[in-house]
Amino acid sequence: MSNEATATDQKVRMLLQRLNIQFYEQGSNNIEINKGLAHASKQGTNKVGKPEFTFVSNGYPVIIEDKPTLEKARLVDNNNQLIFTYEATVEFADNGAVWYAQHIVKDSTFHEAFAIGASGSSSLIYIQPYYVYLDNEGIVKYKKLPTITDFSDFTDENIYEYYRVNVKGEKTKEQLEIEDLQKTASQLHEDMRNYASLEGENKATVISGILLALEQDRDIVNRMMGSQDLENKDGDIIYTAIKAKLNSNSISPKDKKSTWIQKISIILNKFNFIKTNIMLNEINDSLGMTPLKYFTQTLMDKVISHFKNNTDFDILGDFYGEFVKYGGSDGNSLGIVLTPHHITSLMTELIDIKSNDYVLDPACGSAGFLISAMDKMLSNVNSEKEKSDIKQNHLYGIELQEKLFTVATTNMILRGDGKSNLQLANMFNVDSEEMKKHKINKILFNPPYSQAKNKATRNLSELNFIKKALSMMRPEGKLAVIVPQSTMIGKTKDDKTIKKELLKGNTLEAVITMNPNTFYGIGVNPVIAIFTAGVPHENNKLVSFVDFRDDGYKVNKHLGLLPDGSEKIKREELVQYLKHNLDLSSHSNLKALRSTITAEDEWLYSFYYFDDSIPEPELFTKTVQDYLSFKFDQTIHGRGYLFNEDDSSKK
Repeated sequence: MSNEATATDQKVRMLLQRLNIQFYEQGSNNIEINKGLAHASKQGTNKVGKPEFTFVSNGYPVIIEDKPTLEKARLVDNNNQLIFTYEATVEFADNGAVWYAQHIVKDSTFHEAFAIGASGSSSLIYIQPYYVYLDNEGIVKYKKLPTITDFSDFTDENIYEYYRVNVKGEKTKEQLEIEDLQKTASQLHEDMRNYASLEGENKATVISGILLALEQDRDIVNRMMGSQDLENKDGDIIYTAIKAKLNSNSISPKDKKSTWIQKISIILNKFNFIKTNIMLNEINDSLGMTPLKYFTQTLMDKVISHFKNNTDFDILGDFYGEFVKYGGSDGNSLGIVLTPHHITSLMTELIDIKSNDYVLDPACGSAGFLISAMDKMLSNVNSEKEKSDIKQNHLYGIELQEKLFTVATTNMILRGDGKSNLQLANMFNVDSEEMKKHKINKILFNPPYSQAKNKATRNLSELNFIKKALSMMRPEGKLAVIVPQSTMIGKTKDDKTIKKELLKGNTLEAVITMNPNTFYGIGVNPVIAIFTAGVPHENNKLVSFVDFRDDGYKVNKHLGLLPDGSEKIKREELVQYLKHNLDLSSHSNLKALRSTITAEDEWLYSFYYFDDSIPEPELFTKTVQDYLSFKFDQTIHGRGYLFNEDDSSKK
């Protein structure tokens, strides 16, 4: 028997059907579930209870109740516990679902179940799961779990992983894999310094080279015998494999233009020291082999397979960040801040990247944004021809630093994608009209930070990077950029001039204030700005401003930034709010507003938000602390002039 045809019923039914879940409505075909529901009527009449949807996933009963409005999600008492009165179980989704699940675990052989309340409409639905169980004393209890966006966690394939992570509190497979990679990167960081006296840049180059060689020949480690003969050292073997890979038909274009030949020459030149470095190629007594062979064996055993499993995780970028974070001579002194993969992935959603888009990162670093874009584009196509077209013709990158260009090129090659579309260049010297010929309609990037320290370098401000990037796009293309908050303040005369120019030729769509720990350990308070290129900003245009500091990621002292279980639903709320121009409901935790803007404004949520309530003393103290922290952060990054305390503002 089907439920009443509300939009919420239809939405739940569609989500279940999409996953090929065998479900039942207003009852079940499972004897034990029916036994549990036999006396579970919400009216308290001791009659049969009839949940809206039920199914069994690998031995776990799942009960779903839905309501057509967000206000009917749940009813709780002063202790935030669900209420199980007749009115509460009938009128509220969560209360009804848990009510039925409690009867099932109490009156059947199932002693564990999942209850799910779904509330909202077809455009925005909140799905709240609960774990219901009998404890050791036979008492029925329940545990509220993180909100979800669909029912994919409850398929036969995923339910055990979901149970392990959300009920038992263990780490996800992805977290375990990433943690393993980070441990490997940390260990290699130490080993490369101890066994070969290598530092930041050279470490990343060695790792990139070995991975390319392994891509060419997985058996290469067995041919590395530590020979000291000319042209037969372990470094020679690695270098020869790198050269063969770069010149293979699978990598080089059919029409080898001078730019391609020059690019390969630059990359090979970066790898040349692998065969000439003495410590890399001499047998180390404590290892019983050359350090180069040891590093190759480590990467073969612990890393190479992850390039197939973690397509959305920038493995080489993560390694590079590990290698340079302890030294001031590499990335951080140049304002290079590599973007976490959950942010690169989010930004592909914010500008709705599709398989037929042409994507550019004009300051591509290790190619993290291009990897996320490629992953999203490939997920929407099936044929090998379409996948090949995306990899070869739809992904473009520009990088100024040779070392990062080498890492980016390696990254792309290891994923079999658009290596021939990476340029070693200064984006300000790239002809915008030439880039438009590549049909660029989506840009994702993270420009170098704090480069505009005085008049001589003010052309390197983040706003100038944004302005130049927008000029490379086709009209109505979308750009998403992550920059420090100070970029959107635009307090100097130069900044305000650029902001006016930006609005004259483009439209600001949204600014999202991000988690201050996004770049944990770097000291940057970031925002994401979204622009539409080539469409002048209208005076009455309402721009979305979002406070997304609570994004579901928390700092773990030893592991860095980790998800807390709420990140998926918070991300979905943000994407849906911006994508569909939704109004915020009382049920949503998202803090957002819409406002008209001028170039004189500070383009931040905090500038437009007005709260006339009297703050608690603790909140006042925290606000002062946050301001002082922000001021210190901006000052040490060369932006003290924002507070009228830096003489450079008077020059």
